Amino acid sequence: MQESLPLSPSLLYALAGLLVVGGLALLWLAPRLSPRRRLEGAAAWTGALFGGVVMLSGLALGALAYLRQQQPEIVQPPGVVGRPAPELAFRLVDTDEPRTLADYRGKVILLNLWATWCGPCLAEIPELNRFQLAYRDRGVVVIMISDEPRQTILEFTKERPLEAVSGYLPEDAHWPWPYNRVEQARPTTFVIDRDGIIRETWPGAADFAQFEAAVLPYLE
Repeated sequence: MQESLPLSPSLLYALAGLLVVGGLALLWLAPRLSPRRRLEGAAAWTGALFGGVVMLSGLALGALAYLRQQQPEIVQPPGVVGRPAPELAFRLVDTDEPRTLADYRGKVILLNLWATWCGPCLAEIPELNRFQLAYRDRGVVVIMISDEPRQTILEFTKERPLEAVSGYLPEDAHWPWPYNRVEQARPTTFVIDRDGIIRETWPGAADFAQFEAAVLPYLE
């Protein structure tokens, strides 16, 4: 599962500058054309309107570039796919018992790192529930881990039950590499095969079909 590369802020700023300059040039030139070439009536208004639209488009691109700069860059952890999954210790939300990823060795793990305050995470929950129900009997386990307090997750799941194994990171714990990429993008998902090897990882929400495409090759 691959991400599309967005336009860089630098390129957006350059395009914005060209559009603003072009729009200003149109607005400046229209009334200064020689009498024989000067636009008249509706045509003059059309030229002025077009210049204004071009200039406003440039300003909008500049604003978009600024917003892009404010977003943290998502960095793909080097050498993750194809390597053994580093251990991740967590506690079960329902019983507060300790668990590690090694406890689920022999199953294909869809590890989803999320939070109750994360909009894309919430949109993804029905797809994760559906996927777990569909493939539980074939050796797939969906594990959803949050770094929020246990009570916060318990209250949330009263209203929105999870079919997945629901875990939380203890308060004194930190996300180890490469799971710490969740600090840049939520949700973040890892596919770990039956032998404990990371096979896929991606930031952002996915749907049922995308989960199938990522997991099914490792069910054989």
